[in-house]
Amino acid sequence: MYIIAIDYGPGAGDALVDRLAEALDRTLYETRARLNSPEGGPAVVGNFAEIEPAWALAGRLRANEIPPILLMPEDVESDAHRFFVRSFALGEAGLTAFSRQSQIAELAFGEVELILRGARIRERTEWKHNEERKFSPVRAVVTGGMVITKTTRTAEPVTTAEREDFVHLYAVGSPALVFRADALNYRSLGPALQPSAMANFETLVDSLRRSLPRARYDERLMNRQARARALGPSLTENHLDVAVSLLARVLRRR
Repeated sequence: MYIIAIDYGPGAGDALVDRLAEALDRTLYETRARLNSPEGGPAVVGNFAEIEPAWALAGRLRANEIPPILLMPEDVESDAHRFFVRSFALGEAGLTAFSRQSQIAELAFGEVELILRGARIRERTEWKHNEERKFSPVRAVVTGGMVITKTTRTAEPVTTAEREDFVHLYAVGSPALVFRADALNYRSLGPALQPSAMANFETLVDSLRRSLPRARYDERLMNRQARARALGPSLTENHLDVAVSLLARVLRRR
């Protein structure tokens, strides 16, 4: 998938509405909804299966004085290129992280450019089967009262959602270090260790922010509406890696 996005500052979306509507061939109402994030951009404005229409949209954006951002398929982060942290140790000058496979990653605090916090919603749909016996006057008459009920079987979809909080750390020349709230061993917190994983995760985030005062911190992806604004109307929660990759690229360049 080829992604075209734009970036704009907080409160600057209104100034782009007319030009973006012309480039997208959309109404002003539809376009304004894409530019209403209080944090500003980035925001996806098009996604394509082929590169040619992506280039065409990028050209129309440039013609309307809106710089386009192109994400190629290889630009979108995937789990295969991330370092998933299982346990960690925060030192005076840096962080040491250990994966479930006992790999080690070390980062000096001064190398970290961005702390990106968010939440991933995983939805699962299962079919619930119901069986109910009801009185059937027709069967009672036909069978002379021997069978007076019938069994009705129905199935309905039941969707459950699981929230997974995460933090990504970005540094030059290193894969994203991924901390997932429910997949971490928090023993290194020592006396600050708390009973719940979420409370420990909050402690970890606070510690990272104190240790990395020069790194940009962004948590807009914790909010469902903010995720939707970043992804645009044609992408869903299933494409969260697009929002993560796009936001990381833009924030690291600002």
